[in-house]
Amino acid sequence: MTGENEVQRPVALVTGATRGIGRAIAIALGRAGFAVAVTGRTMAEGTGRMDSMGSTPVPGSVASTVAAIEAAGGQAMGARIDLLDRESIDSGVAAVLDRWGRIDVLVNNGIYQGPVILQPVMEAALEDAERAITGNFINQFYLSRIVLKTMIAQGSGRMIFMTTLSSAEPAAKAAGVGLFYLAPKAAFNRIPDHINFEHGKDGISAFLIEPRFTMTDTLRAAMGDDADSIGKGEAARDPEETAQTVVWLASDVDAPKYAGPEMINAPDFLSERGILARECMKEA
Repeated sequence: MTGENEVQRPVALVTGATRGIGRAIAIALGRAGFAVAVTGRTMAEGTGRMDSMGSTPVPGSVASTVAAIEAAGGQAMGARIDLLDRESIDSGVAAVLDRWGRIDVLVNNGIYQGPVILQPVMEAALEDAERAITGNFINQFYLSRIVLKTMIAQGSGRMIFMTTLSSAEPAAKAAGVGLFYLAPKAAFNRIPDHINFEHGKDGISAFLIEPRFTMTDTLRAAMGDDADSIGKGEAARDPEETAQTVVWLASDVDAPKYAGPEMINAPDFLSERGILARECMKEA
């Protein structure tokens, strides 16, 4: 349970928070007053690999994200969660509940990144396809249901599911991303809708968001200057834009009205609705 010297804050669990958008989200939630459970597979700096691109070394770790949150005055803890390992999911969630006693926000950002997610149909091995489906749909559902049980008992909770626009578009627009990334993501997209339909009455709100083409430290490390070409001419967005939207959805009293099956364009969500301007007026 909460340590004697810790002030009880709302608790957020973020998957894939070692680098990229997940790291930005975890740090932003920490700045906003959440106690943040930082989860991922890379526990220590210097051990991260981009499995979908030949195990290219990438920066970031659970430890460094926790340190960044704490350096800014926030509360954080780290836990290892591997989306192919249900025991790690069980133990990760249990560790958060043991320390803080509740989970108010789940950010389903992490993904399985094996080579199959970029492979053409005729190159995809069936066992690799099964791993992709397990990591990017089945075990995402598994984690969500465990946390959902806790939230129902609390009488409230918010879940934020990070998807990709490509999962709702024809393959020709997917910039070389393979079937076994997009198909599990398309199934993943259905989870928040069913949670809202079945458990909105229990005080649960679930959101489906996508970050558009976002330039991250992971892409730069894995692809160098070639990373810019992924956007096919679209201007790259900053991870912080999506992180700001996640904080608002996780905390604002008006956010539940946006829970539903629609895919939210995260970088433009606040500005399109004039929310940024309203927040600035509140602070003035």
